[in-house]
Amino acid sequence: MADLKVGKVPNEILSRSVYGHLGAADKSILLGPNVGEDAALIKHGAGILAFKSDPITGSVEEVGTLAVYVNANDIATRGARPRWFLQCILLPEASSEADLKRIVSQIDEAARELGVSVVGGHTEVTPGISRPIVVGSMIGTITGSRYLTSAGARPGDMLFMTKEAGIEGTVILSSEEEVRRMLGISFERSAKELRRLINVVPECLALSAVEGISAMHDLTEGGVMGGVWELAEAASLGVEVDLSKVPVMEPTRQLCRILGLDPYRLISSGSIIFTVCPERAEEAEAALRGIGTACSAIGRMTLPGGRRKYRDLRGRWRRLPPPSTDELWKGVHH
Repeated sequence: MADLKVGKVPNEILSRSVYGHLGAADKSILLGPNVGEDAALIKHGAGILAFKSDPITGSVEEVGTLAVYVNANDIATRGARPRWFLQCILLPEASSEADLKRIVSQIDEAARELGVSVVGGHTEVTPGISRPIVVGSMIGTITGSRYLTSAGARPGDMLFMTKEAGIEGTVILSSEEEVRRMLGISFERSAKELRRLINVVPECLALSAVEGISAMHDLTEGGVMGGVWELAEAASLGVEVDLSKVPVMEPTRQLCRILGLDPYRLISSGSIIFTVCPERAEEAEAALRGIGTACSAIGRMTLPGGRRKYRDLRGRWRRLPPPSTDELWKGVHH
């Protein structure tokens, strides 16, 4: 048995040790756990519900806000509208009521912004942890019968991403002591202003109305590189991605430079990747422009069994490996 490292458990271990232990079979499950899939889909009555559960473990200052955004994002990649949120808040020993109130106030503000209701959860002080952890669960609804998955990409589809790489990682790491010392408190303040960009619900819903969109995937742990590999794996396709086409904001470049991190492998909630047939690419771009969201064409999907590769910033083609430990964990307590 392999030893586990900090961060998300690798996909090959999930496939080997987790996906075979899923309880009772249920015919109402339209989409269950699989590599690269962001949320489950359950047929319920005449409609479809989307379900997601995700923890925030690397952040302290923004833990409540991120818990809502990250779970809502995964729901929205299915073409679903986030509706109901449950929160499990685990606080380290010596936490105060003020610490708790700060977290739930963040959750309340983010939920109101998205039109989401907080409907339950659990709160406790937990021994053995050094920072607060919020495990969120989100439920969303789909109007009609059309939904999106990560597995829907087709050979020849264009690969796009929205916004820039490393947004969530930049927000989280801006609070680290080394970053404060080297880049100053003004950098931290400006980086924290990026947290609103982590919400991708509007862009997902705008794209879900475009018929030519074949797949969407939220860029979380593993960043752009990990997300592209997961999308290709989910669809059993090859992929080519050009890193020179992937936009990175200057604050992210600065932070990665001083911490020695790779911005293309840094947790990137706030950006999604999506695939679209070439004939509908302009329609997808127009849908995003209509809500003020930038996007970039970064690659294309290739035939089943094709190579998964990326072009580095020097123009050299390299093999795209499966995602490993996110760069975030190298930067936290650097």
